[in-house]
Amino acid sequence: MNNKYFFSTLIVLLVTGLSLFPAQEFPEVDVQFADKWAHWIMYATMTVVIGIEQGLKKPVNAWGTRIAVIAVFAALWGALMELCQAYLTTTRIGDIMDAAANTFGALCGALVLFLAYKTIPRLKDTE
Repeated sequence: MNNKYFFSTLIVLLVTGLSLFPAQEFPEVDVQFADKWAHWIMYATMTVVIGIEQGLKKPVNAWGTRIAVIAVFAALWGALMELCQAYLTTTRIGDIMDAAANTFGALCGALVLFLAYKTIPRLKDTE
C-alpha cells in the first residue's frame, strides 16, 4: 500500500477510535485533569503528525497557512468527536471542556510546527 498520508490517516483513525470507544474500558488514573491532558496530548500529537506528513519534508511556499489549516482541521475534528460522543454513543458524554482541550492541543501542536519551521535551518531554506 503506497499511501503518502499513512501516518496522518492512522492517527486520525486512532484518535477517532479512542474518542468513541466505551469509556469504562479505560483504567482510572489518579491525576488531576487526566482526561483533559489526554485530550490535549492526542490533538497536539495529531496536529504535529499531520503537519510533518503534509509538508515539513518538502518545499512549501505558504507554510504558515498550511499550519493554520491543519490546526483548524484538528480542532474541528475534536469538536466533531465530542458531538459524536454526545449524540451517537450510549457510553460517552460530549463535553465542551474536552472540546476546549482538543482545540488547545491542536493550537499547541501548531505552535510546535511553527517553531520547528522558524528554527530548523533546513526547513527555512525550503521556502
